[in-house]
Amino acid sequence: MGNLILLALILLVVALAVVGLLLFLRRRRTTTPANEATSSKKTRSTTASAGEKPQGGKSTNQSRAAAQSAKNEASPARPAPIALGSEPSSDERIRILIVDDNLGTRENVSRLLYFEKDLEVIGQAVNGRHGVEMAVELKPHIVLMDINMPDMDGITATREMAVQAPYSQVIIMSVQSDQHYMKRAMAAGARDFQPKPFTSEELVGCIRRVYTVGLPSYQQLEALDHVKTPTKETRAAPGASAPTKTSTPVVVVYSPKGGVGTSAVAANLAIAFHQERGGVALLDGDLQFGDISVHLNTRPDRTISDLIHEGKLEIDLVNEILMAHSSGLKLLLAPPQPQLADMVTPAMMKDVITSLKNDFKMVVVDTHHHLNDMTLTILELADVILVVTTPELPAIKSVKLFLELAEQLNLPADRIKIVVNRANIPGGVKVEKLEQVLNVPESFRIPYDSKLHFALNNRGLSIYQQDAGAPSARALADIARTLLPSLSVSDTELETVS
Repeated sequence: MGNLILLALILLVVALAVVGLLLFLRRRRTTTPANEATSSKKTRSTTASAGEKPQGGKSTNQSRAAAQSAKNEASPARPAPIALGSEPSSDERIRILIVDDNLGTRENVSRLLYFEKDLEVIGQAVNGRHGVEMAVELKPHIVLMDINMPDMDGITATREMAVQAPYSQVIIMSVQSDQHYMKRAMAAGARDFQPKPFTSEELVGCIRRVYTVGLPSYQQLEALDHVKTPTKETRAAPGASAPTKTSTPVVVVYSPKGGVGTSAVAANLAIAFHQERGGVALLDGDLQFGDISVHLNTRPDRTISDLIHEGKLEIDLVNEILMAHSSGLKLLLAPPQPQLADMVTPAMMKDVITSLKNDFKMVVVDTHHHLNDMTLTILELADVILVVTTPELPAIKSVKLFLELAEQLNLPADRIKIVVNRANIPGGVKVEKLEQVLNVPESFRIPYDSKLHFALNNRGLSIYQQDAGAPSARALADIARTLLPSLSVSDTELETVS
């Protein structure tokens, strides 16, 4: 009896094993064709590399090129940024512009990106100048820029895009992968450097990485577009008077007291001006101990001292010395060593500011708190002097003395505005009392934020990079919007700046 039971159990186990094997084989036959198709598709997308000649799919490439050409004839609105990790719709992709003088390279790069659902090549430019024009028109998220091209090379085109198309993030492509070219590319405003040849995985990974880093900038500029749209419609209304072209305004940020945040205000206010109107240059006028490079996390590879040769100012080199910042600003930084500051005379500084006025739509200047000949020269050139203070007695006393001296120096009182930084700091003097002591009807107020204060001083981040929606960032944006009408900057001449 026991043997029969054991035999029955053995037969049951064998039967179950046979059934399981049959089910496994059936499932394998069902899924294998789909897996093979997916693998074949992936193989086609990754075997191509930059610089290879197309081997097939000619009709497909022609149809895609025709569709792409039709899209390029129109001037689309700025695309909304997409959230990585989600399935993108047809109009929610990372938009890419390829700039290269080699047709084969442009087509092969397009092929590398063809099967990526979240990427879309929206245009191809044949040189740097053409690339800048297309970036302004098409507003791509990413620009793949070759470094060596006729007419306008990739480095120069990247500098131009930093001003004219700050929405677009540039990735430099080059067969020359030495450190010299990488440094030049990053100094011009490029966000990454991709040496040729590269695989599909390398290029796609680089594009997604740069897009992720630039996502806050896309969102900020998108929000600014919505704010500006009613203003543009009002300007275009029938019967509206056309604005007149005016000279470039100079905004000087100064404080007679050190440690009140003058450089932080200058750097972030310059970014606010640039986001409102574009075409802003920021000059660090504190030649001995300037902090603009620290606040904007920029290595001062080129400074104002590089304009001086054998005691003479080579004013024609100003545009070559300027450094591009990721915000779109152009920076003219202070010398790397304090002893080099003596090379620049007040007369030279006047010529430098005049040159910047000829090439930009606005110039913002940070200054040292000592009221020496250099600082006085800068103040005399100012259309607006923003005097920064904090709600603390030593700072208030210094500002009061400066206001009294400014009257003796014949600095127009209507050009001087008071900015109260850290206005709500615990234990500080009430702003109303401060205004009464300084005998000013009103002042601009920037609230204190400990997190942003830490980021500015220890991490080299601007307020907008740290948190564009923070109260301090909004206060700086309000200062920019309040000052712009009084500066009489022509809206017409700034229409081409994104």
